Amino acid sequence: MASVKKVLIDKMEQLLQSVGGKNRSGENLFITRGVVQNDLRPNEKGTYGFISFIRADQQPSGPYSGLSIKVNPGKYHYRISLDIGNEGFGDDYQLAALPGTRRKYLELQHDILTYIKTKNADITCFSALDFTDDTKKRELAKLETEYTEDNIDSHPVDLFVAFVKRPEIEEAGIDDEDTDFWKVFKAVIAVYAELRQWPNKKETDRAIAFKQALKLTKIVNTTDEMTIVKHLLNKRKYVVVQGAPGTGKTYLTGKIRQNYKDQNVFFTQFHAETTYSDFVGGYQPITERGNLTYSYQEGPLVQAIRQAKDSKDPVLLIIDEINRANLSNVLGEAFYLFESNAGENRAEVKLGNPISALRLTKLPKNMQVVATMNTADRSLAVIDFALRRRFAWFTMRPRELKNTELLSGEKFHKALFNRLHSIFQMYASSDELMLEPGQAYFVTAKIDAEQAMKERLKYELLPLIREYLENGLMTSASDAFNQLFIDEIDQTLFV
Repeated sequence: MASVKKVLIDKMEQLLQSVGGKNRSGENLFITRGVVQNDLRPNEKGTYGFISFIRADQQPSGPYSGLSIKVNPGKYHYRISLDIGNEGFGDDYQLAALPGTRRKYLELQHDILTYIKTKNADITCFSALDFTDDTKKRELAKLETEYTEDNIDSHPVDLFVAFVKRPEIEEAGIDDEDTDFWKVFKAVIAVYAELRQWPNKKETDRAIAFKQALKLTKIVNTTDEMTIVKHLLNKRKYVVVQGAPGTGKTYLTGKIRQNYKDQNVFFTQFHAETTYSDFVGGYQPITERGNLTYSYQEGPLVQAIRQAKDSKDPVLLIIDEINRANLSNVLGEAFYLFESNAGENRAEVKLGNPISALRLTKLPKNMQVVATMNTADRSLAVIDFALRRRFAWFTMRPRELKNTELLSGEKFHKALFNRLHSIFQMYASSDELMLEPGQAYFVTAKIDAEQAMKERLKYELLPLIREYLENGLMTSASDAFNQLFIDEIDQTLFV
């Protein structure tokens, strides 16, 4: 009969292989080092040893480098980690330095913490946002001291660590994979396989399933987005909906306006030449009986305010592309009025036609403002901190669309969306994440859907990505982007 050690290692190897840990020739893409007792009990030193799954190009024994999956048995808990080799990062330094590596394990930590709260599980986890941060190293070292009774042979220089209650392992085999240890182990190796780009389509689906066993947070959909923005409008009054093109900002504001009476909705779009006169009001040239004269024309802001003062119902002002204009010039003294929690004894501001000017200390209570902002447009005006404080900010991010969100005759190209999304998740800095093209880019008519998607790749997405690279954005992802376009439309980014 097999030893308990062999049962454990065989199962872990099988799971690694199931998420892409074998090449096309059937050879493992990793080497297993099982420095543990056959019965998984302490050795003569009183410690339990370790089981490591290191890169296949490393030596089967002795020092090694790079990122690997490591499991340390203990008396009461097992320690699962994304380990840094005793010779450092080696060829994996760039992989470790990618934003996506830390991002994926921080996301995993979030999912595990959610799982702990929901299941009241005996798990502790840690993820290092920056592996060069000495503070993080001290935090991990402190965490290790909480498990000294386990006699775990480990070192506090890992990028990710989870302590999980010791699993029950019998010589006859492992019957229950639904325990906390196996759930966490599967999720950790699923992320690791993605980093290594191991999985094919079937293996990718399995890796996703492994992660989703812990992913208890609800996926945001359009209904959730609309509910959140409506709540913010009711609570904060003034909201900016920001996101890259194609994330649904205009669609969302269009749905929100349906909750207001037509006469209570005012719309304006800002651009580089928008002025105070356009938005608030000013004298405009007009021709009367062949003569040129000037008349004061009130802008959409004053029009909306007047409607709100005359109506008991909510009034909505929509400002499209709010950061395309010079906001200080466009708002003028009206800037003072955007204060939803303004106290008493405020100074008055006069707006509108001088003959019948409005005198205000703040905007009417029943007036709400929703603005949109394109985060991918690098040429836009900067929103100053004072204005930011006056608005609530809601970010719309690219996401998968469900069939129920599509119109009849539409198709969402899910696989292509996920491939581009994965590139941004892996290579983008926090700021560059705001450049990712939204889901609308991946919706076409069902008729000739594949050809339509190829044309969109060729004439919309490829030029967009090329422009990003030419402006010094997402440069670390250039090869990944290039391979995507070669695979999909047989064209290269580089000309």
